[in-house]
Amino acid sequence: MSTSAILSAIRAAGRQRLSASTVSVRWATGCHLLQIDGYTQVRSRVPNGTAITSCTFRVGGHDWRIACYPNGETEEHDGYISLFLQQVSHAETGDATATFKFSVLDQAGEPSFTGTSLGERCFSGSDVWGLRNFLRNEHLNEGQHLMDDCLIILCDVAVDLGLRTDNHTDAAAPEPAGMAPEPPFDFNGQQILEAIWSVHRVGSICPSGRLMDLLT
Repeated sequence: MSTSAILSAIRAAGRQRLSASTVSVRWATGCHLLQIDGYTQVRSRVPNGTAITSCTFRVGGHDWRIACYPNGETEEHDGYISLFLQQVSHAETGDATATFKFSVLDQAGEPSFTGTSLGERCFSGSDVWGLRNFLRNEHLNEGQHLMDDCLIILCDVAVDLGLRTDNHTDAAAPEPAGMAPEPPFDFNGQQILEAIWSVHRVGSICPSGRLMDLLT
């Protein structure tokens, strides 16, 4: 239920002097595309334990970079593609908390394989987070994961910006007093209907319904 709907319900129950605020977690989101042309040749030139990196990109006030190990980060992960997210602006922007997701895109630009961080990760100093066993190279299929020997990796990043408090004073303000409703029909010259509606208008402005109370 929205804040305005809750305020309306509270006001209808008789509480007229209202103020409200909401607290929520703020997130900044962004993504970066890493395209590796001639992936087979690139992989043959990059040994196990060596990474290729993307250009830096900015999300949530921090600079980031993708590190891709085409033959795995360690000997234990040889034969895998290892992917990591690096924060490269820590000296200037400090610690960051973020979630991330790596996806291999197919020919239609849709994810054909996805790996996600397990919850929020704190990037402090030289910390990097990623997926050492993201995908086996032997499982890469032309057409599904590769397009003309081109590997496209999409990285989605969400950065925690902390708590935000919003003021809803305007939404909590009561309806302006003394505003009489307009009739929902046309009088068509019928004076009796106009007289009845006039009494109703006085009652909506003055609880006693007496015109003299409204004038005094």
